[in-house]
Amino acid sequence: MLYEVIRASLFVVMRKRLCPMLSFRATRIWTAGIWLGLLMTSAGIAYAQKDVVITTSGDKLVGKIEKVEKDVLTLSTDYSDSDFKIKWDKIASIKSERQFLVETFAGERVVGTLAPDVEKKKAEQVAGTSVQLPEVATVQPIERSFFSRFDSGFDVGYSMTRANSAKQLSLGGNLVYHDENNVDTAFFNAFRSTQSNASKTERWEIGNDFRHLLTRRWYVNTTQDFLNSDEQQLRLRTTLGSGAGRYLLRSSKQYLALGGGMAWNNEKYTDPTVPTKDSAEAFVGTEFMTEKLKFADLVNRFTLYPSLTISGRYRANYNFDLKFNLPGDWYFRIGLFDNFDSQPPTGLSRNDYGWSNSFGLKF
Repeated sequence: MLYEVIRASLFVVMRKRLCPMLSFRATRIWTAGIWLGLLMTSAGIAYAQKDVVITTSGDKLVGKIEKVEKDVLTLSTDYSDSDFKIKWDKIASIKSERQFLVETFAGERVVGTLAPDVEKKKAEQVAGTSVQLPEVATVQPIERSFFSRFDSGFDVGYSMTRANSAKQLSLGGNLVYHDENNVDTAFFNAFRSTQSNASKTERWEIGNDFRHLLTRRWYVNTTQDFLNSDEQQLRLRTTLGSGAGRYLLRSSKQYLALGGGMAWNNEKYTDPTVPTKDSAEAFVGTEFMTEKLKFADLVNRFTLYPSLTISGRYRANYNFDLKFNLPGDWYFRIGLFDNFDSQPPTGLSRNDYGWSNSFGLKF
């Protein structure tokens, strides 16, 4: 396109030099015509790059596919202020020159442009692979921009009880990067509780789980977790691990994973008289996620850390998150957590558990 503009501009200059008798007004009209033609061509190209969705009733919708979630395709258009919501079973075909990550209920992942498969009914050609539309679990746009491959969410909760002036503030967030072979999840949670007849309690946790897919089912991963807990008098617990796992059940809307590996654990306490602990640990964990509930998304995680260097010691982490879907990208979350240590320092708590309610936004 830039080449065409430069060539047209040079042609105008040459025209002026070669045809001095051409009037100034005629030259302006002729130049404006060239630019108008170029703009129309550019607009035609931009329009040609729009996504085209054909419904089973024969309707043709042209716009931009934003996402496929809960068996609904969201399409934004220039001619409507609100996005179109189309049920997946009402779609006959899709055509787009953009790059998409298409995942089936069987766990197959294919990346490429979308085009109707002319030899099959309700099927798409994705990077040379024919995929039946009823077998598609999700369609995610994968733009060339690195930052467009991120999904994130943030939530906040607050409660107050007048009887003992109890107040609780909770914050939470997550950031997920995904492409055809990798999934990288980072999260944070923070809690602060105060009341008139007790000291304040604070807790925060930051973690990351990076997974590289080897096959449809198998993956290798690294984990990092940083925890601060007033209840267990932990100034900072650092856990770094690596391992492997397998998806026993896997689609974009639901999965059950089982994994294990090795980890290094370092614990520093708020009491300066309590020595710092370093230990090697094994870990085994399971994670279940489902988005098949029409009204909510559920994530359940449990990890057990038996110590390899401290005899008889083991730790356990449990997390439960239930997000109720609200209009737009809003949600209401109920979260539970429990951290257990079988051998804490003398006089310190073995358990740190709690729950929170919060409102959040996905973006």
